[in-house]
Amino acid sequence: MNKIVLILLQFASILTALCVSATFAAEREYIVPMEKSQWLSTTKKDYECTLSQIIPFYGEAKFTHKSGHKVKFNLFSDEPVMDDNVTVVIQSEPPAWRHDDKVFEVGKFDFQRGHNPLIVQSPYASRMLQQVENGMSPVVIYRDMADGRDIIAVMLSPINFRQALAEYRACEKTLLDFDLDEIKNLKLYFATNKDILTARSKRDLKNIIRYLKMDPGILQVKVDAHADSRGRRRFNDDLSERRSAAVVKYLLSTGIKAEMIYSVNHGEREPEHTNKTAIGRSKNRRADVQLLTTAPPTAEERKAIEAAEKAERRRQLTERSIFNRPSSTEIKPEIDKKQEQNDSATQKNEPEVIENIPQALPDSADYDVPDDEPPAPNFINFDHLVDKNNQKVKSK
Repeated sequence: MNKIVLILLQFASILTALCVSATFAAEREYIVPMEKSQWLSTTKKDYECTLSQIIPFYGEAKFTHKSGHKVKFNLFSDEPVMDDNVTVVIQSEPPAWRHDDKVFEVGKFDFQRGHNPLIVQSPYASRMLQQVENGMSPVVIYRDMADGRDIIAVMLSPINFRQALAEYRACEKTLLDFDLDEIKNLKLYFATNKDILTARSKRDLKNIIRYLKMDPGILQVKVDAHADSRGRRRFNDDLSERRSAAVVKYLLSTGIKAEMIYSVNHGEREPEHTNKTAIGRSKNRRADVQLLTTAPPTAEERKAIEAAEKAERRRQLTERSIFNRPSSTEIKPEIDKKQEQNDSATQKNEPEVIENIPQALPDSADYDVPDDEPPAPNFINFDHLVDKNNQKVKSK
């Protein structure tokens, strides 16, 4: 009798363990109830179209289409995701009454930290949108981030989708064919020693007038022209001036008013990349075009700005000039004086004072020019009078 009771108790414990393990291998589904399924279409004319659905107790699913971009899908979570080492699977499932349709996998993606853990780019996002339009339900599936035992499924509902889709398609027709954020900060590149606009640069400049008609808050079109460091500074100043003039001329031809345009020529003084490589120099031969909400400076303010910039350039050139440096006979007593201070400090067990004497660096003209880049302009170079690296330069 006791053996029978013992066997029954062991059997009961095994059943309990199986039940407990089954609870830890559960599936948590976040599904929009049929009666609460609703899609919302929001429109920002010429700029952005969205389709979104609230998923109860989880967050929001959203399709977004911006000007100059393709459709993308975002999944937002009410609770921030704290782990970015989670792989998710997106699959499309048919409704229960469509028995002949099959489930297929859209793709595998990775979660990232924060309230927007999943971003799906096209063509996968476009595929998901088409599946919802066809009455299918895209499902995001992954394991929970606690111990990985539970399977979490976040399902989109296709119910009440058609009306919002019609508004969304109407919005898409108003989208522009260029990126509005990119057009506000254009970078136009030039060939070596050239001031001719490329076909792409002209296309981007044409889009500025379209943007100005859409956004009346833009009051200024600023043009900053640059050159690489090869050649004389005066030559590069003239080259950047010709480049800005080419940009301004084309802007005026598109219908932009002259009083809105403000151009500045920087020559080689403000490189964005290194001038030691061909790639770096190609990125420094540019004109930056910015659309600003502040009015351009007046004619008097422009004269004051140009005068201040010229004065600053003269000051820097004077400081770097080799004629303003002390001769070797004047430097030697200073070095001897420092040596005496160091000897005295050593005798008194004090820290030694060491003078940092800069080493001569090669002039920028000594760098090798790649075969795929045209040579520097051929003219007499007077830059031996001014050291670009603030060091002594040999006369060529």
